[in-house]
Amino acid sequence: MKYVISKILTSWPQRLNLILFAITLSFSLSTHIAPPLWTGYSDPYDYLYHSKIPINSVAFFAPEKEPAFSPRPFTIALLYKMAYSNPELIIQMQKIMHALSTYLFCFVCMHFFKKQFVKISFIIMWYFLMSWWNILGWSHTLLSESLSISFLFIWLASFFVLFYKRNWFFIASHLIITVLFSFTRDSWPYVILMFYTLMLMVAWVHIKPLVKLTLVAVVLSVGLFFMQQKNAEIGQRYKLPIMNNIVFRILPNAAYTEWFVTKGMPSAKELAAQYGNMNDWKGIYSLYGNPQYETFSEWAFKEGKNLYVKFMAEHPSYVISLIFSLDFKNKSLSYNLWYSGDCRGYSWASQYILPLFNVYIILILNSIILWFYYKHKIFILLLPSILIILFTANAMLLYIADPLEIERHLYITRIMMEFIGIFLVLLLSDFAHMPKWISRKWPLLAPQASV
Repeated sequence: MKYVISKILTSWPQRLNLILFAITLSFSLSTHIAPPLWTGYSDPYDYLYHSKIPINSVAFFAPEKEPAFSPRPFTIALLYKMAYSNPELIIQMQKIMHALSTYLFCFVCMHFFKKQFVKISFIIMWYFLMSWWNILGWSHTLLSESLSISFLFIWLASFFVLFYKRNWFFIASHLIITVLFSFTRDSWPYVILMFYTLMLMVAWVHIKPLVKLTLVAVVLSVGLFFMQQKNAEIGQRYKLPIMNNIVFRILPNAAYTEWFVTKGMPSAKELAAQYGNMNDWKGIYSLYGNPQYETFSEWAFKEGKNLYVKFMAEHPSYVISLIFSLDFKNKSLSYNLWYSGDCRGYSWASQYILPLFNVYIILILNSIILWFYYKHKIFILLLPSILIILFTANAMLLYIADPLEIERHLYITRIMMEFIGIFLVLLLSDFAHMPKWISRKWPLLAPQASV
């Protein structure tokens, strides 16, 4: 804590970070949307219902499915409970979390740069990115995306600080943040496990003092992964994605349909006749509670997930056709979705400039950085590649998992692309004197740390 305070008091970049935090938080809190957007969606009512379950009840942490309640992981409900389940307070709390995550991530990441003007550039570009309505807009509605984004950056920041300060306070903080972050959305345990596995491999080569810590983190992430699987099973959260995949991706193909029928899937002909040619994806909503398909619904809950995984293992061409489809490319990079309404407040400037990067620019910049890594073997030059692998895999996983609301499920991909692009440009700008400076200031990240 003394280290943090001294940095704020003595470093001009950190002072700028604090000033921009105060300004953006003030602007954000003063921006309002009336009438509220969230009242037109169904998910907010599930989160509010969940937040009112007593916290000393097992049902709060592993709620069961009810006729008018579709449970989600508990972290969002926990924070809603802390805001007294009051929608207006929740929105303000989400704005505070957004600003706090922006500040903390900036506080840590600027340590990766040497040159003062690069640090200042990073601060300005980072706050500019986080003012984008594509990010900030989510804080104005009662969905999981805003708090999920905030926890993502707080989680990454809490891990990066361990490169420089490894004591029980920072280690314990990171592990607690990891648990809370993993229970913001069902997909994050996959990302967390992939991230720690990648970091364990990198630590083994570059950062020996972090091997034990990353190994502990891998074990924790495996535990969280299975806990989330069990939690999702109790809440029947896999049932609807399986039903969606069957209707939209399996039924249009006779051979695929026959495979599932031979494995015991009921009502195939009836489903194809009623739901096989929908013009609007929302038309499937009537299937979820249709008593005519109760047997199919039970099959999707009890056997559907395992059979779908087995089907993909036996049909790799099916998986390949999905991830190499034009639909995946277009939807995985979506932004400015309608869920958060029109741009408001101070976001107008970034809204009309961002996004700045595309896939090809990112790959070219990253190739240059990898060449420098090959020459100098400095870990930080691998970080963009790790993030690219991580969020590409996340996009593929989510696209395969559910064909509905794909753009919303993949909301984070474009955001991370912009951050990676900014990070790559500034790493290249800073690299002229980086090797010697890294060895002096961040010895864990220097090449000799692997010796």
